Amino acid sequence: MNGQFERGDRRINRAGRPKKGQCLTDFLSYKLDQKDEATGKLNREIVAEKIIALAKEGNIAALRTVFDRVDGVARQTIELSGLEVSSKLQEILSDD
Repeated sequence: MNGQFERGDRRINRAGRPKKGQCLTDFLSYKLDQKDEATGKLNREIVAEKIIALAKEGNIAALRTVFDRVDGVARQTIELSGLEVSSKLQEILSDD
């Protein structure tokens, strides 16, 4: 059986990849693009305004969300003290 699937193999995914629109991301995107009946605004706008309002109140999670979306996620550094690091890795790390 050289790694290939054969007819009747139980490892074959009979259901296949889910159809578009069945994952949470597709559903949320669809809902965010709908207009709110009460305000006439897109749900996307309402959510953005709520996140900004929470950030103004000092909500750390909302602040992080705003900054991550506007400026990009902050770069993280890793300190490797006490470890033997190969010369190639030291070259890569010192290039920054």
